[in-house]
Amino acid sequence: MPPAFFQQLPPNARLLFIRLRNLGEAVLDTANLRALKHYRPDLQITTLVEALYTDLYAADPDITAIALPRAAQNRRSSLLARLRLINTIRQRRFHAVINLHGGPTSAQLTLLSGAKHRLGAQHFRNGYAYNLRLPPSEKILGRGDLHTVEYQFGWFKWLGLPLGEPEPTQLFVDEAARARAHVQLRAMNIDPQRPYAVLAPTNEFYTKRWLPERFAAVAEWLKARGFQIVLTGAPTEEQRQQLAAVQAATSQPLAALSNLNIGELVAVIADAKLFVGNDSGPAHIAAAVKTPQVVLFGPASAPRWRPWRAPAALVQNHFACNPCAMYKCAAFAEPECIRSISVEQVLQAIASVTQSQ
Repeated sequence: MPPAFFQQLPPNARLLFIRLRNLGEAVLDTANLRALKHYRPDLQITTLVEALYTDLYAADPDITAIALPRAAQNRRSSLLARLRLINTIRQRRFHAVINLHGGPTSAQLTLLSGAKHRLGAQHFRNGYAYNLRLPPSEKILGRGDLHTVEYQFGWFKWLGLPLGEPEPTQLFVDEAARARAHVQLRAMNIDPQRPYAVLAPTNEFYTKRWLPERFAAVAEWLKARGFQIVLTGAPTEEQRQQLAAVQAATSQPLAALSNLNIGELVAVIADAKLFVGNDSGPAHIAAAVKTPQVVLFGPASAPRWRPWRAPAALVQNHFACNPCAMYKCAAFAEPECIRSISVEQVLQAIASVTQSQ
């Protein structure tokens, strides 16, 4: 155990946490980052995330964000953007950089940060980037099969966070983003003052996508019970096609929003009465804004990736091959784990979370 690392940081110390790539992990980080802020309110906590996700923290009173620049079209522009980012980090004079990601980009940024303390897990490659290595959380907490939040919590506990368990995730809605989101909802004939349900049928992994005609059946069932329906997806052609497939399977018009930025998506999900979606980043947003939700799990590990400490019902059928790498289904011609979920299972889950409201 290190000598109470968090306790020994000077007053108002500046900490940078690096979390790249996934939206869901950026949301899950808020549990432990906020716990640390509650323990040491004087600490200045910054997270480095993909540029798309900085809006997660636009209204956050505890956490600020630095953006990893999007990949440029040419190598020179990418190099210049990376150098500017490194200069920004060095100018902030962080007392410590804690890498929560572990890839080569995050290791490079940690090494060149200029911070006195550079922390990374023992299993991370590029060990030269770190002068303090974090042991596996299974050893710290004394058990396996940890949720992603718990795995990170083990590191925080080893560094001196004196809590028995992690806090819930939490996101704050930026009011300017909410106003923009309401404009888009009204343009799709959705009244944000009346109950609506968000359905998130998209995913970059086809093995994690429930069938569009079944989402359509759920949409019709909810509409018959007074819900307005809002479909959400990312602004890519592939995900727009996934939304269109749901619309094509129902005779009723459905509002589809695929041009929301992350702040607007948070607002839309926060104001919804219900969220139903595939295991994905938006499901973690729903958990962090405490919107009741039903999450459909296929090949991923639900114990590791379930919504964290939030009103949620999980639907997953057991298969011996679960969890898997998810890029393709090696056991069946089609990913039976997600396709085996019936409409009736989802409707029962919806009833369980809406009845408890």
